[in-house]
Amino acid sequence: NRLFTTDEDIQVKCKLLYSLAYQEMADEGMDLKTKTIEVTETDGEKGYEVYSLPKCKQIKRVVAMDENNNEITGDYKFLGEKIQISNQITANYVIEYIPFPTVITEDTEDDFELEIPQNLQMFLPYLVAYDLFATDPAQDNTAFLAAFNRKRERLITNKKGISAKITEGEL
Repeated sequence: NRLFTTDEDIQVKCKLLYSLAYQEMADEGMDLKTKTIEVTETDGEKGYEVYSLPKCKQIKRVVAMDENNNEITGDYKFLGEKIQISNQITANYVIEYIPFPTVITEDTEDDFELEIPQNLQMFLPYLVAYDLFATDPAQDNTAFLAAFNRKRERLITNKKGISAKITEGEL
C-alpha cells in the first residue's frame, strides 16, 4: 500500500477494496490446513473424548494413523463444532480443513501474506481494479472484468487437464 500512495485515506480504501476481492477469491481456493489430535488408549472406562474442531469453512477429511504413521480405521463422530474420538485406540487423528481467510481491515499490516494460492493472487488486482472503477463514469471497468474472467477461465481449464490418445507410429 505504501508503494501506491502516501495518502493514508487512499491506503485504507485500497485495503478495503482488496478485502472484498480477497474474500471472493478465497471461495475459489484456499490452502488446506491440518489439526492433529493425539489420542492415547485408556485403561479405565471406555468411551469418547470430546475435542473442538477448528473454526473453518469445511472439514475435508479426518485420517487416523497409528504410531508408525500407517492409516487405520478411526472411531469418531461429529457433534456440532466438536468431534468425539474413541479412547479405545492409540492414534493420531489428522483433521484436514479449509480455513476461513483472514479478513483484511484498515488495521491489517501492509506485509500481510495472502492465504490463497499464488495462481489466484496473480489475478486478484484485476478484480480490485474492476471494483475500483465501477462507479467512475469516465472509466470503462469492463476491460478489467474481462481480463479477470479470461485469466480465471484459463486457471479452471488448466485444472481439468488435457488428455490425448496417441498411437505409436502415427503422426
